[in-house]
Amino acid sequence: MNSNHNQTPLNPESANPEALDHTTYHRVVGPALRAAAETAAKRGHKYLFDDMPAMLALVDMVTRLADLYREHYPDVATDQNDWIDKAATAACVMVFQEAELPADAIGQCLAALETAYQQVHEQSVLDPGVRYIAMAWSHLDDDEREDAHHCLTQAAEHMIAAIETWQSEVH
Repeated sequence: MNSNHNQTPLNPESANPEALDHTTYHRVVGPALRAAAETAAKRGHKYLFDDMPAMLALVDMVTRLADLYREHYPDVATDQNDWIDKAATAACVMVFQEAELPADAIGQCLAALETAYQQVHEQSVLDPGVRYIAMAWSHLDDDEREDAHHCLTQAAEHMIAAIETWQSEVH
């Protein structure tokens, strides 16, 4: 679930959310987490972790925001490269820790999420959210947090709808 979509297994210990620096969290993780959690809540999920389409949207939003961060701030991103690569995993670990899942369950959930993410990514299922994430980045870069939040919420809603449509067509 890193920005280059490799197949390395996820390790919850290697993606410690507390290790993310403030700037990376503020620009990449926090806004996506808020949008995904609020969208899941609107869908009737008390906890984000039990809404798989919203979790997949979270992974994609964080992954794409991390890519944009790296693209727009290459000097800063180079210093933070490992943590930027792990930002999506760290966001998921935060969600699972908030739900008080035990460490072994977090590892299993991360593995399942990574498998599902690779499937929807390879099938371009999440593409309907891309333009909203790009707009959100522009707003985040201008410190227009509420406008960015609106765009990320739109991204999450479009991705979730696309995932659910894809699931109904596949099954």
